[in-house]
Amino acid sequence: MAGTTMNAEEALLWALGSDMPQPPFMLNTLTMNPPMIAAETSPGHRQMLQEQLDQAVEQANALRAQEEAEAFDLANGGAACDCAPGEPCCLKEFVIEDAADASRKVTWPVQKDGPRTLFLTCKDPYGGQPSAKAKLKITRKEECKQGKAGVPSLRPSNFADDNSVIPDSDERIVTTPFQMPALSGKILPPEVITAVYIMGLAIQSSTYRSQRNPVAAANQCVGAGFGGLTVCPLPHAKLEAEIEGSVGIKIFTSRLPTLSAKLTGKITGEVGNQTLEFEKTGQAEEKQAPPTRAQERQQQGESTPLISFIEDIQDAMNGLAGESGSPDALRAPQSDAFGSSIGIELRLGLKIGNLELKGKEASPDLALALSGCEVTYGLSVTGRMDLLDLFLSRFPRGPEIRRRLANPGNAVSASAECFIKVAGEGDLIYGMGDIASLTIGNADDWEARLEEIEHTFTAKAKITGKIKAAARLDADLWFFKAEASAGAEVSTGWHFGGRVIRSADGGRKTERLYYFEGVILRAYAKFEMSVTEESEDSLDHFGQSTVSSTSTKDSVTATTNAAEPDVVVELMEPEGEEDGWK
Repeated sequence: MAGTTMNAEEALLWALGSDMPQPPFMLNTLTMNPPMIAAETSPGHRQMLQEQLDQAVEQANALRAQEEAEAFDLANGGAACDCAPGEPCCLKEFVIEDAADASRKVTWPVQKDGPRTLFLTCKDPYGGQPSAKAKLKITRKEECKQGKAGVPSLRPSNFADDNSVIPDSDERIVTTPFQMPALSGKILPPEVITAVYIMGLAIQSSTYRSQRNPVAAANQCVGAGFGGLTVCPLPHAKLEAEIEGSVGIKIFTSRLPTLSAKLTGKITGEVGNQTLEFEKTGQAEEKQAPPTRAQERQQQGESTPLISFIEDIQDAMNGLAGESGSPDALRAPQSDAFGSSIGIELRLGLKIGNLELKGKEASPDLALALSGCEVTYGLSVTGRMDLLDLFLSRFPRGPEIRRRLANPGNAVSASAECFIKVAGEGDLIYGMGDIASLTIGNADDWEARLEEIEHTFTAKAKITGKIKAAARLDADLWFFKAEASAGAEVSTGWHFGGRVIRSADGGRKTERLYYFEGVILRAYAKFEMSVTEESEDSLDHFGQSTVSSTSTKDSVTATTNAAEPDVVVELMEPEGEEDGWK
């Protein structure tokens, strides 16, 4: 093995077990860049990450060569012992076993094309995370020929409880980095989110690739070498579910949302260290949603398209409610924010005949079973949201109108109105083919077989918004026409989508779409009035040419010139692209 060049995976195993001083960021690059390269869609960014990884691997190989030279005393013309680098020396053999089933293990030295990773399912709580125990055991060894203290032994890394050197055998705890999605303030009940989330993750190959696996390496006079063994901890999962009915959320500007549900059915099972027992009989329920912390979604980690589709819609409507308050001014006294609300209703169907991920007997791999898995959503959105504060913060005469409205005695000389009515609908269909038992683990073909599973996913939703806006200051009266920044016929619109596509190599890729058209207000009519009392002219009237009209109320005379807009206000900026699938 002398002179053998390590690849990226081998360099990581060596770096985790070596005592050699290492350059800054080398270990971090070896750990983080491989999964980042696999997930990266930009060719330029992927190349940059690959170049960083290649440099870290080159550094690791140089350090290992230095380590071997020191151990073998090559500078003085001969080896201190007859051990070969990376091969058994005083430590002949060791294993990592599933502490709950000794038939599940991996053995070092690893035979050609043999398994190197023990996959464990975690269900016991440890530090708030699902955990499992691995037994690390030296099965054959000799006295060190150099008489070096502390060898032979095992050098563990990245275990949850203890990473001290193991002279003979010991049990160590592993925890899964798996994180459940944030649950507070969500339209779906927590148990439904858990079931939908796990179902979506079950057929994603990235689920089974941990970024920093626990590692054990042989610690000998020639160093730890690079041919160690790894443990991949994943959450234990066993689920059955059949739920149908409706759930909803009502979003307000001045108070917390309210949640409603009318569901029938049940969910039973276990996910990690959680037990799921959820049963409903069709009784209507309503409650106030708890506050949603801004950092929750960032902490969630990898989501699934089933959750993301609903989150995108809820986040967009929450964002609209947030726009109703100006960030740089006090609320306008006329603002009727308490009555502003948007309701999202979801008709839900969820079926999981069986979903189970467990350790495979007499094998270091896992077995995944799926049957009867299907999710359907039917979506409707309706409501009205006050946008007066936002409007006054963007309209050039808004600050003066706001100042006058702050004093009730001045209300006769100034007024303003701006609100949006939203309405929309959408649907989602998600399903996957049945799997009697799929082996996931050390074999080279499991990811390809996972990609071959029949997978149906289509989701779409469109919400339109119609805006009404007007302002008056003394004798000046502005009527506004709202239009999308992109020039659509409606005032504005939000577009959401989800789909699964096949790449050229046959792999499966899930894509999302979010596009908001933005809102521009144009003052197509400016009235100069002879009195300060409010005219009865309709706010829905927009002139197409110069006209004159006279109202019989209080002899108000008004002249309209709508050939060109007097004022243009960008109320809300567009987001995303019309065909921006990603």
